[in-house]
Amino acid sequence: RLTKLRAAFDAWIDVQRRWVYLEGIFFGSADIKAQLPAEWSRFKSVDGEFVSLMRRISSRPYAMEALNIENLQRTLERLQNLMVVIQKALGAYLEKQRNDFSRFYFLGDDDLL
Repeated sequence: RLTKLRAAFDAWIDVQRRWVYLEGIFFGSADIKAQLPAEWSRFKSVDGEFVSLMRRISSRPYAMEALNIENLQRTLERLQNLMVVIQKALGAYLEKQRNDFSRFYFLGDDDLL
């Protein structure tokens, strides 16, 4: 049971880290929304589901109770996979920008955004 809890926490931490990163990008930049409408739509869906899941988890203040949430691990892994796809598309977009504008070549992703 503790192994299951650790796996859930590991997935949860990764999903939350990715969500915080992507939230700042998509909710903070109208340009990114316009340039990547499919990823914006996908992230809105992920955002809604993640926030809903966090609300369900917050109603269960004990860690072991959170494990009883139906399909918790599967949901976290699916959200994680969706955000990986979104991040890859964002990386491809930034790489295209670097190819189009050579002065951006030496900037990191965070600086370019």
